[in-house]
Amino acid sequence: MADVPNKQAELTRLIVVLAKLVDVRSPVRLFDAPVRYSGTVEEKVDFLERAIEVWRFHANRPENAISLEMFLQSKIFVDDGCITFQPPGDERHLGAGTKPIQLQPSLLLFLLLYHRDRIAIYDIIERFISKVRDQLTILDFKKTRTGVVRCFTNARFAALALRDHGFLKFTQNEAFKTWVLSLPGIIVASKVLDDDKHWRILPSSEMSSRTLHKDILTAKSELATYDRFVSRLARVCEPNVGVFATFDSVLKKAYSQLPSYWAVLENPQLNKKQRTEETTRRINALDGMPGMDEFYAEFSKCVNVERLLKDVG
Repeated sequence: MADVPNKQAELTRLIVVLAKLVDVRSPVRLFDAPVRYSGTVEEKVDFLERAIEVWRFHANRPENAISLEMFLQSKIFVDDGCITFQPPGDERHLGAGTKPIQLQPSLLLFLLLYHRDRIAIYDIIERFISKVRDQLTILDFKKTRTGVVRCFTNARFAALALRDHGFLKFTQNEAFKTWVLSLPGIIVASKVLDDDKHWRILPSSEMSSRTLHKDILTAKSELATYDRFVSRLARVCEPNVGVFATFDSVLKKAYSQLPSYWAVLENPQLNKKQRTEETTRRINALDGMPGMDEFYAEFSKCVNVERLLKDVG
């Protein structure tokens, strides 16, 4: 990807050439409503892209034979209105963009900040990607064979891994319509808040687990004592912390179950299927305790979303 920024000057010249070659004339009226086109570069590129799309249909060439990876390694020369492409002599492997595991902490944080909206899964992904877009590369926006943008697919894979390990609830009311944090998910999301770069995406080389992000595993430290556990939850509610005194007995029972849950996450003797089954069973048992539904409902009301959004951005 190091070669990509070097093309910026040529791409700028390319847009200048396209702006001269393409003209968009504004109709007086369209469907009985006045429509005016200002002739911006953005409009010209949009029309040109649609023209190429229609050409592909009539030419029966729906797929681009040039991979995005090859194009990124090709050189572009724009001179006197002529556009020249020089493919690479030796194409390198550029990877597949940001891995799902890298998105996990930021996704948990997003779900905490916007938990009251209960928005649909596709809208969650779209809004989440807009939050982290500055840290993504063009490879993340490559369309797969199914027509889905790669980073959208990876965000979904990130959520599935979180759900399989108990950080997202898995019920018919929630898992098939939206993504909702479990108690461990809330703990991790609250800890992510303490990072100065809240939407930070670590390089994949820094991952300590092939399944879960290292920041998720280290959140176990918040279970050192009951007071620390409550303080971590209260971090997102301040100053609305009365809910923790009200549900003290419920939280103490929940707290007693979390160490064994985290032990399952760290057990190297379990395979993926066994770990998923065990974490699901333990989270279901935790969520099924008397008073947990009431706690979740009151906790949701107490989360100081307005302050957190102001702090996080």
